[in-house]
Amino acid sequence: MVGTTEYLRLCDKLRLLGYNGCIASLAAEDIIQGWGKNGWVVFSPDRTELRVTESGREQLATWEEEDRLWRTGEMERMPLSKRLVAGEPARNLRKIQHEIGTASIDRIHDPWARVDSLVTLLKLVGLGATFEPSLQILASPVTKSTERVPLVAFLSDINTERHSKWEIRTYNAPAKPHRRFFVLDDGSILTCGMSLNNINKDEVLEKIPAGSEYAKHDRQFFDDKWRHSQPLLAGET
Repeated sequence: MVGTTEYLRLCDKLRLLGYNGCIASLAAEDIIQGWGKNGWVVFSPDRTELRVTESGREQLATWEEEDRLWRTGEMERMPLSKRLVAGEPARNLRKIQHEIGTASIDRIHDPWARVDSLVTLLKLVGLGATFEPSLQILASPVTKSTERVPLVAFLSDINTERHSKWEIRTYNAPAKPHRRFFVLDDGSILTCGMSLNNINKDEVLEKIPAGSEYAKHDRQFFDDKWRHSQPLLAGET
């Protein structure tokens, strides 16, 4: 299902697949309502049409991969190219999650971290990525109150809901490196080339082993900058 679809037409298609509410079968209407509750589709004001959301496209990609594994009998998921591609934001998310693997994200350096960046992190959580309860995010100064206040509020909501202590700090100086990377709990580094506030871009995705001099440099770089940074405050000027 792509774009906008008529609600009744979709119900008919699901019933033809056997989803009619009979024994051991969900009703088509219940399935669609469940999609709505999960944020995978949105309904028109008169509820006669529905449209797949970005989250829904991500979920569809996951289902398609699960179907492929079942049909082929393979045990491993399809290898994903380590290049992020513009026009494929859902697949880009899966590529990032795939590279993270079973590791946990401990620190993030993203000079342009904003509200949309936190939304991307929550999408990664939904795909199975793990974040440390005391996640550290280092960003550039957020000078506009229209960006800073929502960012502080959203971060607070996330911490309340997840019972976590995620923290955002910002550089004291206006100068900022353009490098974006994750520090994983095993010491490895994952670079993605662009800010997390928009992953719909062509960029190289690279995982650097923990023992590499580049990984050691990035970990030390982050820790040094973090010590001299300041907490993000709603009322700062």
